[in-house]
This record gives sequence, structure tokens and C-alpha cells, in this order.
Amino acid sequence: MTFPPNGLMLELSPPNTSGIRMSNSATKTEKEIAGPEVRHWHLRRIDIRSPVMKDAWPVARIELEHPVRGRVSDIGTAPGAFDAAFVAAAQIVGIHPHLLSYNVRSGPPADEGALPITINVEIELDGKILAGSSSGVDLVRCSLQAWLDAIAKSAQ
Repeated sequence: MTFPPNGLMLELSPPNTSGIRMSNSATKTEKEIAGPEVRHWHLRRIDIRSPVMKDAWPVARIELEHPVRGRVSDIGTAPGAFDAAFVAAAQIVGIHPHLLSYNVRSGPPADEGALPITINVEIELDGKILAGSSSGVDLVRCSLQAWLDAIAKSAQ
């Protein structure tokens, strides 16, 4: 963890031996799905239940909207709340990215007192490394939007 002059920077990277692998049961291959339609997903809703019990995993329900497919919702579970949200989003979009890095950077508080943040993620999809980012004041929303930004670049 480092503290640059403009705020806090937190870097989280899954260990090489247990990186987060997204899964789904869709029948299309990633290359068939990762076309231009991947760019059009927008985050609508996030619900996360994160138990504090030692053996319970968090559950995330994500709702995304697409101009052709409409609103689609799915549930994911994983050892961490953010991981569960990424799993649910991957199941909706139908791809299997590998999260390589997740970075949070904050700036000075805004006029209304909220702390602005920027999330940067790096994923691997079909052998390509893709980066995405999002800024705002909501950590969970920005995290998912950065992930969606990265997968949208797979269609370029």
C-alpha cells in the first residue's frame, strides 16, 4: 500500500496460484460472444450479501442492461464480495476473464464530502490483456463499471 500526494492507493492482485476465474454455463464460445455486442452492457443494480461467518461466502446479484437482450440478472458467489459480483457479471455477459489486477486510487474529498475514487482493473481474456477504469464515489459500482470497460475493449 502506498500513499501518493493526491490520496490513497490500494493495489490488490490475486496470487498466481489462485487467480479468480469467471465461470458460466453458456454454450457459445468466448470468441463468439466477445464481439461488438459486449460493449453495450450497462450496470443497473448491485445487491451484495456478505456474511461475516468464517465458512460462508458472499453472494452478489447483478442486473445489467443491454440494448438487444434487455435487463438480465444473475447471482454469483465467491470467497470475496467483489469476486462474487464479477462472477455474476461474467455469467450474464457470457465470457470467462481472469482478473489480473485491481487498483483503487482516491483523491481529496469533493464539496459534498464524498471521496472520489478511480478503479483500474486488468483482465486476461482469450490470451489478451485488457484494462478498464471507472471513476466516481461508489466503490462497488466503479469496480463493476471498470470490469465492464475492460471486457468492452475485447470487441475492438
